[in-house]
Amino acid sequence: MRLALTGPSPTTGLAGPVAIGAGLLLLGLAPLIRGGNRHVALILLEWLSLILLLVLAARAMVLAPRRPVAAGRSERFSGVGVGALALAPLWVGLIQLTPVPNQLWAELPGRASYAEVLAVAEVPDVGYRVLSLVPDQTVVSLLAGLPLSAAFLLAFLCSARQLVLLVKALVVFAVAQAILGLLQMGPFPGLSFGAAIGGRAIGTFANPNHFASYIAMTVPLAILALRQSTVTPRERAPAKGGRQHLSILWGVGLFLLLSAVLASGSRGGTVTCLVVTLLAVLWFPMRQGHRRDHRRWRLAGAVALLALVALAVGVDALMSRFESDKSGYLAGDRWQMVIGAWHAAVAFWPFGSGLGSFAAVFPTFHPAGVRGFVEHAHNDYVELLMEGGLLAVALWALALTLSIRQIAALVRRAHRHGLDPASQLQASCGLGLLAVLLHSWVDFNLRIPANAMLAAFLLGAFLRPPSVETPAKPAQPMPN
Repeated sequence: MRLALTGPSPTTGLAGPVAIGAGLLLLGLAPLIRGGNRHVALILLEWLSLILLLVLAARAMVLAPRRPVAAGRSERFSGVGVGALALAPLWVGLIQLTPVPNQLWAELPGRASYAEVLAVAEVPDVGYRVLSLVPDQTVVSLLAGLPLSAAFLLAFLCSARQLVLLVKALVVFAVAQAILGLLQMGPFPGLSFGAAIGGRAIGTFANPNHFASYIAMTVPLAILALRQSTVTPRERAPAKGGRQHLSILWGVGLFLLLSAVLASGSRGGTVTCLVVTLLAVLWFPMRQGHRRDHRRWRLAGAVALLALVALAVGVDALMSRFESDKSGYLAGDRWQMVIGAWHAAVAFWPFGSGLGSFAAVFPTFHPAGVRGFVEHAHNDYVELLMEGGLLAVALWALALTLSIRQIAALVRRAHRHGLDPASQLQASCGLGLLAVLLHSWVDFNLRIPANAMLAAFLLGAFLRPPSVETPAKPAQPMPN
């Protein structure tokens, strides 16, 4: 990938070598132990993220005063909004751990029955209770939010060159996961690390659907890397020599990613991956400067060919999912879970039941037709609405507002200067984020630390100020 830079930004370039090293370690380790969804793995990620946050804070205190501060109203709103999003897991958890007098607490929506149970059980009255119905789990969720904040701030505060390095590393991590997943489908089915894969690619995750979502988030990044490896930095001519070999490597990596998503047998992951792949092919190469880039059709053809070959590789696993799963989302248990979670969200509105409380609170709303213990709602939005209430709605509104502003800014830049490499990088991160947001309608991807961290990183990269990088000047034609 290539970026044209003009100088530092007031809000970026605050991540030094130590922060970048810690960030690479954090992002690389996150998927290795069941997607970070184990106590030991999560504790390790929390300690690494705490170190990263302290390093970023220290550098910000030293370097930020030397940089100009934007005083405009729009800039202040963006700064406050980005800060609120970056630290959302922390301050939402702290609000839900706020003590409330017992009498007032019992009057809050959804808590009357709990107050009666506490009275019958003769639980000692200490005069107050916190808003969350399960305080211990809310504390766990608060601490689990540290890696999310660290990943977001790392992407937002690093320099443009550092961001390119991190994005390339993420693609490499995803390709390694894809290779492992394909090996699990072939000669080495025992490489599942104790997870039951049932003929589906799973990587180091505990669930093939979460594996597919992780891979899908990196596909737009791989397409961008493939596209930018086909042009020279100065003349924007077709790549030759070593750059041509590099484009072949990125093409092979993209093929492995697409094949792994299909081999996972994840219907939601496959659909979202195809959607973002199509958008990436249509969006990125449309313009360079003020002229059409005719190589977009070659890129589109190459990606389409890779997708068709990948489909041939993974179609068996995908079709078996449609044939054997008789309790899918539209007709089975998942839909009933979502309905039950929605009823719970309404019962606890507007304060919510507390972060991390779903598994303990949902049995009260457990639909009669749903079998077994339900740990998550299989819909991240409804589950977050149940746990966070009005705070969740406020966060969604804030994220949507900032995203719309950023999209508008990128569109304006594309209209004026074309889709320069910096804009393409931000757009690719936005498309990767779109993949997990779409998949989260039918699964709980954002409850898996590795996927949530990657999503937070992509959001931070997407919301970077558009003024950080400026488009390169079009190269002048060489004299005859």
